[in-house]
Order: sequence, then structure tokens, then C-alpha cells
Amino acid sequence: MKAMLRNPERRGAAGWVGAAQEGVAMVSAMLAIFIMTVVVAALALASMGETGLSFDQSRSSQVMQLAEAGAYRALAELRRRVAVDLNQRIGPAMSAYLIARCERQAYRIIGDYAFPTSLAVTDWVEEVGNDRALLRIGTQASPIEVRDAAGTLLGSFYATIYVRQADNSGADTTNLCDQPAGSDSYQMWFDSFIVSTAVTRNAQATVCLKNTGNLANCGSWLAAANPGNPSWDSAPPGHGWQVLIRKASYARWALMTLATSTTWLITGSNFPGPVHTNDRFSIWGNPTFYSTVTQVQNDVNFGSGGLQADDNWCPPAHPGGTDCPVYNGSRMFRSPTTYQAPPGADSPFWAVLDQMNTGVPTNAQIRGQTTDLPNGAAAIPAGIYFMDECANPTCGGIMVQGDVSNMVLCVAGLASPPCPTGPGTNGLQHIVVTIPGGTTKMYVLNPGGVQECSGPPAYSTCVNKGKGFNGVIYVNGSITSSAGNPNTGLFGKLAQSSKITIAADGEITITNMLVYEYVPRVGDPLDPLPTVLGVYSWCSSAPTCPNRNVTVDGSLSPNDLHVYGSILTPWGKFWVEGWDTIADKGTFTVIGGTVQQDFGEFGGFLTDSFGNIIGYTGYGRDMIYDDRFLGSFAPPFFPLTNTYTADRANIRDDNLYDRPLWEELAAP
Repeated sequence: MKAMLRNPERRGAAGWVGAAQEGVAMVSAMLAIFIMTVVVAALALASMGETGLSFDQSRSSQVMQLAEAGAYRALAELRRRVAVDLNQRIGPAMSAYLIARCERQAYRIIGDYAFPTSLAVTDWVEEVGNDRALLRIGTQASPIEVRDAAGTLLGSFYATIYVRQADNSGADTTNLCDQPAGSDSYQMWFDSFIVSTAVTRNAQATVCLKNTGNLANCGSWLAAANPGNPSWDSAPPGHGWQVLIRKASYARWALMTLATSTTWLITGSNFPGPVHTNDRFSIWGNPTFYSTVTQVQNDVNFGSGGLQADDNWCPPAHPGGTDCPVYNGSRMFRSPTTYQAPPGADSPFWAVLDQMNTGVPTNAQIRGQTTDLPNGAAAIPAGIYFMDECANPTCGGIMVQGDVSNMVLCVAGLASPPCPTGPGTNGLQHIVVTIPGGTTKMYVLNPGGVQECSGPPAYSTCVNKGKGFNGVIYVNGSITSSAGNPNTGLFGKLAQSSKITIAADGEITITNMLVYEYVPRVGDPLDPLPTVLGVYSWCSSAPTCPNRNVTVDGSLSPNDLHVYGSILTPWGKFWVEGWDTIADKGTFTVIGGTVQQDFGEFGGFLTDSFGNIIGYTGYGRDMIYDDRFLGSFAPPFFPLTNTYTADRANIRDDNLYDRPLWEELAAP
């Protein structure tokens, strides 16, 4: 029995040891599994946190970029409204309005006029108490939605543009505009703030853009009325962006017709600058326009369709076809503005005397302005006179009583056209004037005083007139040409520094090249070239003004003629005499612009019995606009129109287009 009992005991001991070992292994496995579960859960939680953080960072970046995009979208809107809409809406009879605004609330000029012509009323809100105007691009309740190409909503934004008057008026706190004495020019400066808020899912951001030079902090300025904000008073002169409103010169247009014209705008006619007619245009083929095109009438005369609304005959989507203008960056607009012939206050007869007045000067007034004639009321004899009786160092104009048979502009040292010998220095402008009977005088535009020389042939007798040239040559008669004599009429070249207006109370006849020493850069309104010429056929007896044309004598003029400058014939036309009878003379290139009562003829075409073109007469027309005329640049004493403009072409260092300053604001 003992033996039998010992064996189970040994087996029992071994069995208990094995059981203990199996329990420990199970506990260890469970503990390892638990630890691994905890580690995996921790890793999962960390990964989820990083993913959420990554999403938050992505949304934060996305909403900030969207807020900036909204701000720049609003900035583009402000720029367009100031550069385009304001200029289109500013028009006649602005003086009283501008004076009132400049004395009190100049910022209202933006609110009253800087909105699209498609709107009947302004969409600006004027905050009179805060002296500012604001424009909303979307609202918090109705934001601008942004979607991807598939249409998925990415986010939304809304922005507000604030415009205030900048303190650039110096010590004068009653007049918020700078207006040169006696001028029709108003200069004013503005600051702008643009606040844009964007929302993307659960993220929101607000940014503010302000113009360079603006010292105000966006947040504090928006929370306070402008007059009490210290930054209003401490802002230095020259900050802000400028608005310049002034009466437009007649030189501003590439083409303007003041009356009905039977001349057609045809294929090959290119007009890079502003074009206007007080009536309606006549379109035959595909003339090309590159700038604003305005007409008073509601319909256009199409060669193959008669009177039609332009949008009906040539809709914007129309690629071109029979009698359809080509618009490169422009469209034709209806304009209520009818431009009149220059008023008497802009008389070149007074300008040559260095005075501005109305009517016609008396003999005593003319004699009182020149040492070439004794004082008195006697009639002015035919002759050439320099107006040098004035207190200013530069006031003298050249006046001719009676007709001119030859007027040549030349630059000493240049071969074409050659200047007569005399005291001139290379590079100086010479003006040679001959009247019927052979009397000739040459004027050398010396900075130390105009030299008046008699001739021909030697021009050795010269007198220093002691005054500078004021830029005006006035002929109280016509500039004529003689059949078969190419050395008659008007022609020549302007020196780089010359600014001249040639005016006549009669017809002005051009017989040869009339150009600049250096050609202005096409398409550059800020080209610093100072050279400019105006040719102005004036009328002292308006409205009865026969033969007030600027005429090119086609029998004397050369092939491929060039004329540079602004041509003004408000009682006539700029045309080629013999355009329908002389042979084909190539291209007539005009660099500048023309304002005419009627659109003059340059050339024509010959057809066979079937209507096919078999040849041409006269010149083909190549109108190249001098973009410097877009601003205030114009020939001396050139007349002003009866309307105002707010163009920005002559504003240098335009802060409106500088890179704006950026601030982040707390979300509203």
C-alpha cells in the first residue's frame, strides 16, 4: 500500500508545479496584450490628434489665403472704379460740385461718381459722421462663395472698401483739394482700407489692406471717426493715392468729330486712342478700336445694314464680318456729352499776347505787347511781330498780320529740312516765316532770349528780343501754298525741347513732312519726351467760318507723308486736297490726334464696272495715337473742352497701384 501511495504523491507534486507554470504564462500573455493594446491606442490617439492638427493648420492656411484673395478682389474693384468708372461719369458742369466737395467732403466724389455706368444709382454708402465712403463686396449674410472646378464649396468671403480724404492739403483745412489759381484742375488725395473676412468650415480669418504711406492702424482707424484720429493729422504730404479732375484738352482724343460726317471708318483704319463723335459713326468693313469709343446717337450707320444698334449688328461674341468694328479691349458706348467748339476765352489771338480774354484784341492791345510797333490805335500793318512787352521772362509769342506764304520749322545741325545760316547753335529750334512780298524773319529759340534775324539770304542782322518764346505762333490770316512750289506752306521739324502751337484765323496748308526730332514711344503715356506740336485752325467770327481747314496740298506733298501733333479744326476738317484725283501716294501717318468738325478725306479707291477695286488715290490713313495726350500733356495754350475728366494717365508713382500694406485683424 505504501508503494502504491508514494507514486501518486510524486505525480501530484510534479502536477502542481506544471499547473503553477501554466498560470504564470497566461498572466504574462494577458499583460503583454494589454500593454500592446495601450500602446496601439496611444499611437492611434496621437495619429488622430496629428491628423486633426494637420486639418486645422490646413484650414487656417486656406482661410487666410481666402481672406487675402477677397481683399485683393476688392482692391481690384476699387482700382477699376477709380480708373475707369469715375472717369466715365465725370462730365460737364462740374465746377460748382467740385468746389462744394473740396470745401467740405471731397470723399463724396468717390461715392457719387465711382460706380459702373450699368448702375442707375451709386452702391457706395457715405458715412458722413466718419467722413468716409464704403463699398461692400458681399456681406456676412450673403458672402461671395468660392468653389473648385467640380463645384465643391471651398469657403466664402465678404469685404468692405473704406475711402477717406488724405490730409495732403497742407495748412488749408477748409479746402480739401489743391486747385491752382485760375485753373479748372482739382487735385485730391485719398486713403483706402480694405477689410476682408473669409470662412472655411470651422475656420475664420480677417485681413486688412491699406495703401502705402497710410500711417493709420486698421483696427484703431476703423473704430474711430477720422477727424479725431491722430493719424489723420500726422500723415505726411504725399501719402495716399491721387485723383486729378480737370477739364480735358482737345488734344486728348485720337479722333473726334463735332458734326455729322459722311466719311466712313473702313478696314485698315486703326484708332489706338479715345474716339468720339457728337453724331454717329459710319462703319464700312472692319475698322479697329483700341480705346474708348463714344457717340451721342443711339445707332450706327453700317454700310450694308443702314442704321442699326451696334450690339445688334455686331454683338460682343461676333468674331467679325461684314461692317463690324474690331474692339481690342474696348466697346462702343452711348455718351450724352456733346463737345462744343472752343470758347472765345481760349483764343490763340489772346494767347500769342500771353493773355487770356474773350473776343478779339484791339489794335492798341496788340501794339502794347510788342516793341516792333509804336503804341496807339492805328491798324496793324502786314508783317511779322514778336510779342515781348511783358513783365515775365518768358512771354513772347510770334504774331503775323496777314497771310503766310511759307513757314518752316528746322533744327540747327540737322539736314532735313536745312536751317538757314545765322547765329543758331546746333540743336536749337529755328522758325522761319515768310509773308507775301518776300519779307522773311527767322527766330532762333535761344534760352538766353529769342534771336530775331532778318533775311534772306544771310540772316546776319539779328536782335536779341530779351524774352523767351511762350510757344504760340499766331497768324491773323492763312498759311497758304503756291501751285508747283514745294517751298510754300507749312512743314519742318521740332527740336527735342520744343513745344509749339501754330494757330491761324484761316486755312493752314501743309506741304511736306511735319515731324519731331525724336518720335514719342507708342503706347507710353508717361514718355518724358517734351516735344509737342499743335496745329489749330481758329475762327474769330464763329459760327460763320468758311474754309477753316487744315489742308494737305496733295499736289506738293511727298509719298508716305508724316505729320506729328494734335490737329484741331473745330470749324473745318483735316484732309488731303486732291484725295480723289491724285495718284496713290502710299500711307499718311499721323502720330498724335485730330479733332474736326467733319472727318476729312485722305484717299479713295477706283473700281471697274463690276465694282471691283482696281486702284487707289491719295493716301491710306495710319492714325497712331500719342498716348502722352491721355493726361494733361498738350500743346501750349491749347483750348480746353466743356467737360471734365479724371484719367490717371499722367499720375506718376501712383500709390493706388503700389503693393498695399497688410494687417491681420481679429475676426468680427
